[in-house]
Amino acid sequence: MPSRWVLVMLRNPEEYIESVYRARIERLLKEVKKEFPEDYRFFVKIKSTYTRTQATGSTIYTRLTRLRTACRVARELFGKPLSKLTRDEWEELSMHLYTMYRTRDAIVSAIHPLRLVLKQLGYDKEEIKELFPYPSSVKAKSQHEDPPPYVPGEILDRVVFNIYEDVYRALFCLMRITGARIEEITLLKRRNIISDDDGIYVRFDVTKNGVKREIPLNWPGFERHLKVFLAWYYGQHPDRDNDDAWLFPRTTDLSKPVPRNFAYLALKRVAKKMAKYDKEVRKYLSYIHPHQFRHTRAYELVFANWNVRWIMYYMGWKKIDMVLRYTRAFELRQVYRMMVNGKQDNNNGVKVCPRCHALVPANAKFCPYCGLRLVDYDIEEVIRKTKDKEKLLRLAMLLVEKAGVEPLKELLVSR
Repeated sequence: MPSRWVLVMLRNPEEYIESVYRARIERLLKEVKKEFPEDYRFFVKIKSTYTRTQATGSTIYTRLTRLRTACRVARELFGKPLSKLTRDEWEELSMHLYTMYRTRDAIVSAIHPLRLVLKQLGYDKEEIKELFPYPSSVKAKSQHEDPPPYVPGEILDRVVFNIYEDVYRALFCLMRITGARIEEITLLKRRNIISDDDGIYVRFDVTKNGVKREIPLNWPGFERHLKVFLAWYYGQHPDRDNDDAWLFPRTTDLSKPVPRNFAYLALKRVAKKMAKYDKEVRKYLSYIHPHQFRHTRAYELVFANWNVRWIMYYMGWKKIDMVLRYTRAFELRQVYRMMVNGKQDNNNGVKVCPRCHALVPANAKFCPYCGLRLVDYDIEEVIRKTKDKEKLLRLAMLLVEKAGVEPLKELLVSR
């Protein structure tokens, strides 16, 4: 006669799975009580909140695990529990967590329990939204669409520096540095260029979504682009004594900005000529258009492991959904490179978690999926525990052969 647990598993697998997750949650709470006694009350309160809303056991377990990961990150960064963090420290923790989790679902499951913690600490709704904003639910499907096309920056630079007209060459050099939209570039005026002791900046006042920003122009690797733009700004501009003049005016009428379709035609004309004798330009010819400069600049910021908030400010995005599209494409490229080159020859800024085998950023201190602290002694501990688990499995198999199915109850619940 099979045991009650086997019958439950066969007749009602949902109840069995819930019982397994309940056991895992209780074990997790015991571990948290020992590891973070000052933050234990948050876990108990959040568990009761999720239980009251009839959340599944897997959801509760996943979110409590992510909350434990946040506690570990806070202890690593500040040496404090969550209950003693200041407003600035919460903001820094938020930036760190947004770089750890790449997909929208992972971000939501990580920040929702933290929003409940902030609510218990007395923060108002506006502060909570500012510290931990949700990805937009309207654009959530964008991360499942095809990733934006990628054209190497060297190809775009080669085309830009072959443009004959000074105004269009300077315009696309500025687009290459800032990654701004073509309509934002054409509506700039000379007063939007600011120069001080720290460097030279461009201020975007008229934007698509109303996000005003100042972007520095003196970036390493863009010295030639800046030289071309400054030659236009200080020497070749037809109305350089008037601060209210358009930064890129029409050649026939200085009171109007250059039309966007004129810039598009100038870029396409040069790209088609170069495609006749340049194989690389011919390969990317269909993707060379003004908005591709924005795609390429966003990819470069993601490749450089920039913080998500900084990328949002630089590109003028209100939500992180667009960042998720580029990071998802970045991860696909990394997986492909690791499949081709092998995990041992990985120099692409990612590494593999030894516990859950997930791809994580190379500079990550914690695994965003299983919460493992990624330092040498913990990796050795995981390897040792894995070997111990194999021994335990062999002993369990012997126990099953000798004593039957009933002793499996304790083993199944513990798993």
